[in-house]
Amino acid sequence: MPPANKFNFNAKLILLGFGVALFSAGIGIGGGTLLVSLLMSAFNFDFKKAAATSLATIIPISLTGAISHIFSLPQALHPQYYFIFIPACLLGTILGARIVKKYQNGWLKPAFAFFLLIVSLRMLKIFDFPSLIYTGLNNILFSSQWTLIVTVGVLIGIVAIALGIGCGLLIVPFFTIVINLNIHEAITLSLTSMFFITVSGALINNKLKTLDITPLKNLFIPALAGAIVGSIISGNLPSPILKKIFGIFLFLIAFNYIIEYIYRKRRKTAWASQKQNING
Repeated sequence: MPPANKFNFNAKLILLGFGVALFSAGIGIGGGTLLVSLLMSAFNFDFKKAAATSLATIIPISLTGAISHIFSLPQALHPQYYFIFIPACLLGTILGARIVKKYQNGWLKPAFAFFLLIVSLRMLKIFDFPSLIYTGLNNILFSSQWTLIVTVGVLIGIVAIALGIGCGLLIVPFFTIVINLNIHEAITLSLTSMFFITVSGALINNKLKTLDITPLKNLFIPALAGAIVGSIISGNLPSPILKKIFGIFLFLIAFNYIIEYIYRKRRKTAWASQKQNING
């Protein structure tokens, strides 16, 4: 790579790290959905490399954001949420690593997109379907709230490894819609959980030799700075505004995933048809 192109490449990575962290730490997510998509589209990373890089980049975002939000909370969240939910997430990352090695995960993205779309409508107060489903599931299948939290934690760990995301997009809606936490409490728990999830994910990816340290040199420090600024901004925003920002963001991400999935399916079908015509 020529020096000028290498400089532009590194500069874009620096801007990416700062911009994603600025927004992500503010609403309690790691930014994995943005990072994975942009690393693949703008930097030509393959999915596995993009996912591994994303998880490692989220480490400073989640740590800085968690510390900032913990000190800004008027009242500390009960430690039980941390001691029960975080170990469940870590167990999920271990199981997720085994699943990813054995099976294809192409179905996860459209399913994840559909889930985000439904949750975004709930956060924007357009449709309350998620709370009905989660509440009914809790009443029918689980005897206690903590059993549900452990189950969701394990599933979140699996999804984090499979898609290369910190899963704040799942954690924040779950704890605000189902567990009825204040959104600032949910954001704090989300960022704290994501720190442990992403550290575990980075170690697993390093062991699987899918983690490339080179791009992290340009992403790590800017992500740290962006997370600090984003956390300060978030701490001064009222809960209703944060919920609307989060809901709009979820809707846009879900819509992008759905469009991308449809486009790839059509492209794959067209390619298969063209190949059949040539062979025929």
